Amino acid sequence: MRPVTQRGSRSLFALLVLTALFFSTSASAKDPLQLGWLERVRLQPWDVVVKAKLDTGAKTAAIHATDIEYFDKDDKEWVRFKLSLDHRDPKAETLLVEKRLERKVKIKLRGTEKTSLRPSVKMEFCLGGKRYQALFTLTNREKFNYPVLLGRRFLAELAVIDPAAKYNSTPTCPASKK
Repeated sequence: MRPVTQRGSRSLFALLVLTALFFSTSASAKDPLQLGWLERVRLQPWDVVVKAKLDTGAKTAAIHATDIEYFDKDDKEWVRFKLSLDHRDPKAETLLVEKRLERKVKIKLRGTEKTSLRPSVKMEFCLGGKRYQALFTLTNREKFNYPVLLGRRFLAELAVIDPAAKYNSTPTCPASKK
């Protein structure tokens, strides 16, 4: 084993200092949001506010959708579905939405060994005062308490979740241009 030379130890020290500076400035420059386990989000471009459960146990985001159908448009696969303004009321007003299919996602069904293949679309929404885009799987969530679920894939770099808190933010983004 070679002894550490003075020049080598200075280089190692400089590298350690630069690494520490990099990590300390990047951590302070990117302070995560402090969110509760339940927040309101504003779906864009419709400016519809819905409740969203922030679930670090779920990998992906999901949104309540019904009457899901696939179709082709511009040589791409698209999906058409209805978004309900009240996911628990089958008679509530709905929005007919068409989005390009981003991919199909295999989801493990809760409490079983079964899986489901779900369409996934990119959607824009407002959380706090900022707009975000995330991939949402489309599924019927009428038996769940909340129409939107935000999973850890979206939350990982964005927020720290306080499991004792609710509604730490308000979706205050300006109205989108439709």
